[in-house]
Amino acid sequence: HGSTYVRWGRSGCPLNTERVYSGYAAGNVYSQGAPTGGPSNMLCLPSDPELSNRTAPGNTFIYGTEYQENSFASNSADEDVPCAVCRNPKSFSSLMIPGRKTCYAGWQTEYMGYLASGCFNCKASSFICVDSQPEYIPSGERNDNGHLLYMVGTKCGSLPCPPYHAGLELYCVVCTK
Repeated sequence: HGSTYVRWGRSGCPLNTERVYSGYAAGNVYSQGAPTGGPSNMLCLPSDPELSNRTAPGNTFIYGTEYQENSFASNSADEDVPCAVCRNPKSFSSLMIPGRKTCYAGWQTEYMGYLASGCFNCKASSFICVDSQPEYIPSGERNDNGHLLYMVGTKCGSLPCPPYHAGLELYCVVCTK
C-alpha cells in the first residue's frame, strides 16, 4: 500500500515519506488572449528524463512553470517552480483540500500551502496547492513566460460570502489517510 501526491513548489518530501522523484513543474503555455484549447493539467516532469530521438510535429508543447507574482514568497516573481512526487507508505489515499490549512479528523497533513492556477483570461489551467514555503529552481529567473502561476482569490456571487470573503487568497492542504 501507500499513496502518492505531487508537492508543488518544493524539490523534497515531508518527513516519514519517500521521494519518488523530483523535477520541474510544467504545463501548457499561458497565451493571454490567444486561441483557447490544449491541455489544462500540470505535470511534474522528472529532472532525469529518458528522451526519445523523435522530433515533435509542433502541434503542442509543454513549458516550464514560473511563479508570476511575489505573493508566493519574497522575490519569487519569474522564478521557475520545482516539484516532487512523494509517497507516504503508511497511507492508502491522498487528497488536496482547497480553502483549508488543516486536514479533517482522521487525515494526516503532508503539507500546507496556497491555491494557485493560471490567470483568469488565459488558457485553462488546473488548480494546484503550492507549498507555503516555496523553493525556486537555481538560475530560473529568466522570465520565459511559458506556463504561469498566480495566487487564487475568491469572488463572491455564486460562491457564498460568508463563509468566504471577496478577494482573499485561499489556503490548501494535502492530506493522506
